Amino acid sequence: MAKKKYKFAVIGTGMIANAAHLPALGNLARQGRAEVIGAADIREDALKETAARYNIPKIYTDPAKMLSELEPDVVSVCTPNAYHKKWSIEALRAGFDVICEKPLTVSLDDAKEMFAEADKNGKTLYPAQSMRWRNNMEYAKEVIAGGWIGTPYFCDISFIRRYGIPSWGMFHMKEHNCGGPFCDLGVHYLDALLWMTGNPKIISVSRNTYKKRAGKGEDVLFSVVESGAHGGLFTPRPYDYREFTVEEFAVGSMRLEGGFSVNFKLSWAVNLPYSGFSMSIVGEKGGLVIDKNMLISNVGRYQSDMELKPYDNRPGNEISFSQHWYMY
Repeated sequence: MAKKKYKFAVIGTGMIANAAHLPALGNLARQGRAEVIGAADIREDALKETAARYNIPKIYTDPAKMLSELEPDVVSVCTPNAYHKKWSIEALRAGFDVICEKPLTVSLDDAKEMFAEADKNGKTLYPAQSMRWRNNMEYAKEVIAGGWIGTPYFCDISFIRRYGIPSWGMFHMKEHNCGGPFCDLGVHYLDALLWMTGNPKIISVSRNTYKKRAGKGEDVLFSVVESGAHGGLFTPRPYDYREFTVEEFAVGSMRLEGGFSVNFKLSWAVNLPYSGFSMSIVGEKGGLVIDKNMLISNVGRYQSDMELKPYDNRPGNEISFSQHWYMY
């Protein structure tokens, strides 16, 4: 039985569309499973360049016009965070399923409204919290579900970029992005943590945010790779440090039900060595260092640090543990 070929339209043709959504859709297109029929962006130069790169036949500087003229099965919303709700709801009301980039929204009430709109229209709203599908997160969920570390009671999450300010788009502007590294990095890892531990209820959150360096211009160096643009940049919006209105460094803690404590620190720019992502979860039977796939426990009277080496030899699944970009 032939599998359905889905038609996609994309709203927002910035870095995440070019580095994640469109390459993934290109893979599906080569399998005869997907076709991108249109794209929309308010930046006409970026829109035209993206359309040429991915052979997208229809382009619009007004997303509403695209939604009224085209008939996609699915709309990918890849806009800055502040516009996720608007364009997701517009696409759902137009009768299309939606894949929305993370964070879906920064308001619980807005998220409820968005899902209610999907239900009302009989459509699917899928938040692209793709960190859940990284190999190491899936393996960690399996280890935790298997009881190897016991009941989790502490987690430490860290992602330190020393010179990783996104110097493109509107990531650095609160009006458009709502927040800095917490919205960029933190939502991924906190979502993955809750998912792999059974979605425990959040009791309280405490945090501090800092902007000590980003507003000083030439004092801060920039690294495109360190800033998360693994796929490169094509038509970046000019960056002006004077527009920087979000945090550059966020630290905090959470209390979850059952006495589960979580610490986090997330940086775009800080005077610490670059360390990238690290995440550890502790239970009474053992601990799990997720970024190293390391199980910490005892064997008899000996301490043991065991590197877990998962294998998946099914055809098409020869993916190394270290491959960890977006896998839609």
